[in-house]
Amino acid sequence: KCKTVTFVFSDNHLTRKTPPSYADGVYMLAGQNRPSARKLSQIFMKGEDGLGSSRNRTALLAFFGQVASSEVLMASESGCPIEVHRIEIEKCDEMYDRECKGNKYIPFHRAGYDRKTGQSPNSPRDNHTNRMTAWVDGSFIYSTSEAWVNAMRSFENGTFLTDETENLPIRNTMRVPLFNSPAPHVLRMMNPERLFLLGDPRTNQNPALLSFGILFFRWHNVVAKRVQNEHPDWPDEEIFQRARRIVVATLQNIIAYEYLPAFMGEGLPKYEGYKPDVHPGVSHVFQSAAFRFGHTLIPPGIYRRDGTCQFRRTPMGYHALRLCSTWWDSNDVLSDSTVEELLLGMSSQISEREDTVLCSDVRDKLFGPMEFSRRDLGALNIMRGRDNGLPDYNTVRSYFRLPKIKEWSEINPPLFKKKPELLQLLAAVYANRLDNVDVYVGGMLESRDGPGELFRAIIKEQFTRIRDADRFWFENTESGIFTEEEIEEIRKIRLYDIIVNSTNIKPGEIQKHVFFWVKGDPCPQPLQLNTSLLEPCRYLQGYDYFEGSELAYIYACVFLGFVPIVCAGAGYGVVKLQNRRRRRLRMRQEEIKNSGGGKTSVDKMAVREWLHANHRRLVKVKFGPEAAIHTVNRKGEKLRTVNFGSTENMKYEDSNGNKKRPLILIRVPRDHDLVLEFDSLASRRKFVAKLESFLNSHKKRLLSVHSSCEMMLANAETRERRQKRLEHFFREAYALTFGLKPGEKRRHTHMDNEDDGEVMTVMRTSLSKSEFASALGMKPDAVFVRKMFNIVDKDGDGRISFQEFLDTVVLFSRGKTEDKLRIIFDMCDNDRNGVIDKGELSEMLRSLVEIARTTSLSDEHVTELIDGMFQDAGLEHKDFLTYSDFKLMMKEYKGDFVAIGLDCKGAKQNFLDTSTNVARMTSFHIEPVHDGARHWLLKKWDCITTFLEENRQNIFYLFVFYVITIALFVERFIHYSFLAEHTDLRHIMGVGIAITRGSAASLSFCYCLLLLTMSRNLLTKLKEFSIQQYIPLDAHIQ
Repeated sequence: KCKTVTFVFSDNHLTRKTPPSYADGVYMLAGQNRPSARKLSQIFMKGEDGLGSSRNRTALLAFFGQVASSEVLMASESGCPIEVHRIEIEKCDEMYDRECKGNKYIPFHRAGYDRKTGQSPNSPRDNHTNRMTAWVDGSFIYSTSEAWVNAMRSFENGTFLTDETENLPIRNTMRVPLFNSPAPHVLRMMNPERLFLLGDPRTNQNPALLSFGILFFRWHNVVAKRVQNEHPDWPDEEIFQRARRIVVATLQNIIAYEYLPAFMGEGLPKYEGYKPDVHPGVSHVFQSAAFRFGHTLIPPGIYRRDGTCQFRRTPMGYHALRLCSTWWDSNDVLSDSTVEELLLGMSSQISEREDTVLCSDVRDKLFGPMEFSRRDLGALNIMRGRDNGLPDYNTVRSYFRLPKIKEWSEINPPLFKKKPELLQLLAAVYANRLDNVDVYVGGMLESRDGPGELFRAIIKEQFTRIRDADRFWFENTESGIFTEEEIEEIRKIRLYDIIVNSTNIKPGEIQKHVFFWVKGDPCPQPLQLNTSLLEPCRYLQGYDYFEGSELAYIYACVFLGFVPIVCAGAGYGVVKLQNRRRRRLRMRQEEIKNSGGGKTSVDKMAVREWLHANHRRLVKVKFGPEAAIHTVNRKGEKLRTVNFGSTENMKYEDSNGNKKRPLILIRVPRDHDLVLEFDSLASRRKFVAKLESFLNSHKKRLLSVHSSCEMMLANAETRERRQKRLEHFFREAYALTFGLKPGEKRRHTHMDNEDDGEVMTVMRTSLSKSEFASALGMKPDAVFVRKMFNIVDKDGDGRISFQEFLDTVVLFSRGKTEDKLRIIFDMCDNDRNGVIDKGELSEMLRSLVEIARTTSLSDEHVTELIDGMFQDAGLEHKDFLTYSDFKLMMKEYKGDFVAIGLDCKGAKQNFLDTSTNVARMTSFHIEPVHDGARHWLLKKWDCITTFLEENRQNIFYLFVFYVITIALFVERFIHYSFLAEHTDLRHIMGVGIAITRGSAASLSFCYCLLLLTMSRNLLTKLKEFSIQQYIPLDAHIQ
């Protein structure tokens, strides 16, 4: 019972009756060394159309075979993702390469399979998915989905929904997922709502299959009405289920005991009851080879007639409907025909002969995808066997207890005796190897008046297993579905009875044995159909997906090209507008500020500031309102302020030789000069007049000096020259502090005489507050800078002389801890009254917090911190500190004060703790090493080793990052290059997809790390643990 239930659902797997024979033993197509499937189809399956069946089988049998196949099979649909392979086409192929261009191929999609397989030789590609159930259970009529069949039901009297004629099913307005392949004769996708809603998604493929679908649709409604008449008190559900059981039973009886004997020439063994140990799964050889024998019976067209033997012609005057012109357009045929006409026509029409030949409508003109609208069914059948990994023809024979073929002629002696050239071709294309013949080709060559012995054995074994393993088979009396009398009645029902009871066809208008037409049966066919009697088949080669989209594509490209430009322009305009408003607001605020104090209005003039030989910038010079001039940029931001408050006279130089670009150099005491360039002499005179007027208003004098332009620029103290002088300033202070022992004088070398003048210039250099702040890496208006500057500036002239700076550096490097404490105490003592109150200490703490660039402290936190410091020192009863109290408070941190120093940018040196500096002093004085004698490679090597030593931790993590990134790329690249080269895009794009997938994996890892840097709270928390010693969490700050 459990085994039976296992195979009742759809999407089960095909069953292996022979071992898989993939080219690599895992997943690659079998028969890689065999000829092209198209070439084999051209040799063995190409022939003359219009040869009738040797046993007078009808077209009704040929197309009913598709019903029997659809009932138990749907295993050729492509998997996901799609795996596309190429069927090679020989050059100058009469169907697919008429222009002899070459390099043509038929696309072939491999069938879906269990993705868990196909990974190793122990688990080769297997378990191909069968979307239908393995039973003859009416899946063709009722589908395999409860939701699907509910969409077909009327829920009244157990019947299906019908249209207004009550003879046809409704159209697919509910968008049930029916197959809607493109019609190859029009080469476009049509509206899916035009299709008839039936149980099998493939029913609308061709008119014959659609006729059978509608026939059994009607048969269900007929049976449902009979059940209702017998049981008028039954509800809709019971009527529907009872009618369904009867319809399924009649379908089982027709397939097993009417169709199969007519198709194979022999019937199934006698039914012996339900066998739960039998596996009912559909085998690969049945699906991919044996049951495809019926394709040879399919005619190129379909006759239509009425009950009076009047055969209808097409509107174009042809004898019958052309099959290749009706693929996936069957609903259009039924708008001009009736189901009765098609069934009567097929019952009188003789099918094609049972041989290896397929008619051209399926061999050359089978439907296909948009890009290849016509395909070769013979080649597809061969490729399907290779896709399923079927072994060779002889191996399959041995597994079905048939003797192996030892000579080529043993396959079909009468055929090869009649066509000896076919025997020679067979041996030649397979390189005279009997162990390498495709099972489909070998099985088809066995055919005489029906399937050969191999295909008969496979088909018979398959349907016997399906019947015997079915607990609900209609003949199984143990299931309790039918009584003995009902089983006997079902056995009497033939396809003829269903046709007569479900259509308007009368008993005398169709033969009782509908699968054969013999002499004396109603309405013989006018003649055996061949392609010459039918309308030409349209072959639309390829499909241009771009057609009709040219104009939209051009507009889209133009739009996408202009979008960045428009966005950039809009953004630039918004920024400009905001800057303009900001400048106006700033200017208005300054005007209000100046006018509010009763001061005169500020005069301005646009000039060009000369910075050095290759750099000039446009600025505005603002005069006042205080005794200073300012240079501002076009945004109104101050670039520089030149203050004249401390001098009585201001001196400037003008160039007397350059009339095109006249210059003015304004000498700024103890700062770099201001060089301005004008467009004309008139502009310079205007500037001089404004400057003189401005200075006179502040009781200052303007002195002028004339010099040449070259001399002026050569002697100008530019910002760059000032910066170099300041760097020299710091280096000299450093050298004098750490390079000389107490009482030792500076040594002189032969080059020192040249530098004496420069050294004296440095000695006379003094630092402004802004330069001092820049050296410390702080803002000039910082509280700490202001306090420190006031301490260092002992004479209070607003400048730090070289001697004052030198004394401070010596103090911090060699001084005692008490001296450092005294400096800090004096810095906190704003009012110089000898004591520090809590307000002054709070101001100092805030400045230190600001320097540390950490979270700002609130007033409560600062007060709490200061109270804690007072309490720890036992001074909680005091509101201020004397110097002795301050020393007492700092006694606990006395050791930490050794590390107090100044970090000056120009010196590239932090004056750290005393012990370190003492060690430096003892080892600093060494004899000068002349590096000029060393080779440049050694100098470069020293730089590299120094860099590696300083950044070894960062380099290690950078190395780990690159290793992981490369490993991810290589892993995906190897997977798509060597482990999945048969799949979808990999097969089409080649190595390109492997590169892109590897890059995607590496990029995903990089994006994850990028997101990690945004986790600021996590990084802050990690800094509290020792892990920060091993991971450079603050490397980006450094």
